[in-house]
Amino acid sequence: MGTLTFREIMAVSIVLPVLLGLSVICITAAFERMIYFMRYARVSNRWLDRIRINLKNGNVADAKKEALRGRGFVAEAVAGQIDAMHLPRNERESLLLFYHQRFQALLQKRLWIFGTLSFICPLLGLLGTVLGVMRSFRDLALSGSGGPTIVAAGISEALISTAAGIAVAITAAVIYNWFTIWMKGSLSSTDIFSQEIIFITMAKSKS
Repeated sequence: MGTLTFREIMAVSIVLPVLLGLSVICITAAFERMIYFMRYARVSNRWLDRIRINLKNGNVADAKKEALRGRGFVAEAVAGQIDAMHLPRNERESLLLFYHQRFQALLQKRLWIFGTLSFICPLLGLLGTVLGVMRSFRDLALSGSGGPTIVAAGISEALISTAAGIAVAITAAVIYNWFTIWMKGSLSSTDIFSQEIIFITMAKSKS
């Protein structure tokens, strides 16, 4: 079997155009999530340090102004905790849980696409290979001639579907794990810093 053109590869199995479409969906969703995460889920340690210093020095107004300068979920949660300084600790921890659940739901949006693709794409590739092998043996039986070389060429073309399915699945799995780790890191930073705000402000109120 010689080198196949893109059109010839797409003609090997009906599954390959489907996998191509799914790969486009995967890459498009990845770019959309990348922009969303960079806009709303980024955490600046310097920004957090400035808020922490202001709170420890008793400059609540300056801490609130610094929090409002931030962007994204962390800034919203921090500003919410500063506004809730007058509330009891249990209510402030309930507020923390609210922000955590809300942010997690927003960050998880569309991540199911990558998980689904990583599961179904190898199965689609296997389906394309099975259909290709069946077609190769059918054509061989109808021709009444041929040999191992002809069968091997047909099977090697059919295996392209499996390779394509695995490639798309690996890409989707890597993207899914990357965004999941990023999401967990952002949520953890928000929770930890919000708890720190609670401890700092409560210690200040007692002193």
